Amino acid sequence: MLYSTTIISRSFTSVLSRLNRLKSQYASSPHTFLFALSTPNHSSELSSLVNTLMAFSPTSSLGCLSAPLTPGYISCSVALLDPKSAILFRSTIAGQEKTQVGRWHAFRRKDEREDEDLALPEDTDWDNLWKATRTRKRQGLPDELTRLDAEHISSVLYFSDLSPEGLSSVISKSFPRASQLGLLASSTPFITGRPVTLFHNQQILDKGAVGVAFTTPKTLKLNIPNDVQPLGSPLDVTDSEGNLINTLNFSNPTQLLLSCIRAAGIDTTSSSAITFKDDMEFYLGVLSPTSSVPYELHAITAGDPSRGTLSLNTQTAAPPVRARVQFFHRPSIKPLSLQAWRDFASTSGTTLAFTTLPSPEILQSATDGEGEPVIEEMVLDNRFVVGSENGVVLRRSGEHPWSCTAPGCISQL
Repeated sequence: MLYSTTIISRSFTSVLSRLNRLKSQYASSPHTFLFALSTPNHSSELSSLVNTLMAFSPTSSLGCLSAPLTPGYISCSVALLDPKSAILFRSTIAGQEKTQVGRWHAFRRKDEREDEDLALPEDTDWDNLWKATRTRKRQGLPDELTRLDAEHISSVLYFSDLSPEGLSSVISKSFPRASQLGLLASSTPFITGRPVTLFHNQQILDKGAVGVAFTTPKTLKLNIPNDVQPLGSPLDVTDSEGNLINTLNFSNPTQLLLSCIRAAGIDTTSSSAITFKDDMEFYLGVLSPTSSVPYELHAITAGDPSRGTLSLNTQTAAPPVRARVQFFHRPSIKPLSLQAWRDFASTSGTTLAFTTLPSPEILQSATDGEGEPVIEEMVLDNRFVVGSENGVVLRRSGEHPWSCTAPGCISQL
């Protein structure tokens, strides 16, 4: 990465001045430009900043409108990447329609059935077959990525609309060793009239995805907030299907969760269903054999004590059979404070980070940050940090892509 910064500011003129100075400094240097922007003012200030960002690198840039990292502040993140190791792309691959709570749409299984339906005669030419299979799996890739050697791509980062399943699936199959980090862009129907707002060079888009593939090694990390606390003991998944957990330890998973909630003295249940407060969440975390900290954290969206099934907010699938899991609980959801971003900035290294933020409804009623000194501006050097209330898609090598919707989780490349 040539340069990155995240500006959290109350001053439109200060942000604009910083961007203009940066543009002058790097105008003659070859680069690929990433940006994300959120402003409390949705009219002239937003338009001026967008125009400045789009003009920064007209033929090699991508970006999105995001959610504010701190309520009431402009959030503007920019990164300049080495074009030799960062390949931009634009995707129009369709995702899946949103499913009803507790229902599963078998998006991934369609591809599996297509592979299973291939009839292989005894005199199969295996060399040609594997070549054809690889070609078929890469046909859905954005044009910019079809020429890349799968072995040389270490990670893929993208901004997407709210249906990223098609792109994430194709990337996983085409670059099986690559990590994947995607931000579901912030909803903008009342800001720009578009469901989401993406930017690719001089284009403004409202669907699909824009992204960058990296050839230099990068590690994908997930940081989980300290207020996400374990409930009960670890359990084994003994039956799962789609986004549903059918049994844990061969027992009714909803009843197990209810027992953990009652044992902890959490008053959110009735005899017939699990009911959640607006700012309270329960999760199912997937544990590694050597750590009690989950490396996946799935929001529990519904539970039926009689049938037992738990529904998870996952992008592709619930944890598989034999996965070690544990319930987690968060009593309330609060926005990340300025102090939290100071602490994040104090960590070493350069990072590209996506975070899930609380919904606008929760932010409106939040009191977090009261009593904190009001500052005009904070700059996170060597940090490209972008947030959205719609969540983040993650995939490390060997995993299926999954969606993290827990506010405060930060995923870093």
